[in-house]
Amino acid sequence: MKLRTRLLSTVAAIGLSAVALPAAAVDFLFNLTDVGTFGAPTYGTVSLLQDGTSVDFKITLDPEFNFVSTGGHHVFSFNGTGVAAGDITGITDSTGQSFTVDSPNAVNPPFGTFQFGIACSADCKNGGPGYGGPLEFTVANAVINDFLVLSTLPPGTYPAYFAADVYWLQETNLPRTGAIAVTAAVPEPETYALFLAGLGAVGFMAKRRRKTT
Repeated sequence: MKLRTRLLSTVAAIGLSAVALPAAAVDFLFNLTDVGTFGAPTYGTVSLLQDGTSVDFKITLDPEFNFVSTGGHHVFSFNGTGVAAGDITGITDSTGQSFTVDSPNAVNPPFGTFQFGIACSADCKNGGPGYGGPLEFTVANAVINDFLVLSTLPPGTYPAYFAADVYWLQETNLPRTGAIAVTAAVPEPETYALFLAGLGAVGFMAKRRRKTT
């Protein structure tokens, strides 16, 4: 009886502690825009991969979009707890465009102000065709949870975890540019799978215990 109780407690601890495990990789979906012409979401994906003590970013837009640099916007913007601008390296896209890191006060209206902004550094395009994705870079000395920080909000804006300035490739007569953003955190599938597995094991052991008593 004591052994079963101890086992039950151990399984419960494993299941509950799963929610504290850092995810190895998480995808976030661009789910909001201020440009109605873009249609219903989603508009792309922000993928974060834990690579040792660094986090690799890969920002992939849906096929009808490219990144762009319109006035008052950054190509991509985000927050990072305990992150310094010098930690952000290896910024690349498919076109060979050169980029730099702006910090602080990186903006992407109407989604507020962020700590870091990826900006074009030369031959910048404020219209089509923009910069082909994916946009990729690495942040050293970080974990994925460091980036789950919402933007700060001037009046008339929406809080977001990540935002990008994009060009709509499907428009032939009047170019459409605007910001898209991730405004909702995405659940971590591996975390919830472990948690549910732990709860299932707890229920199984409890059922066996009732039968034996």
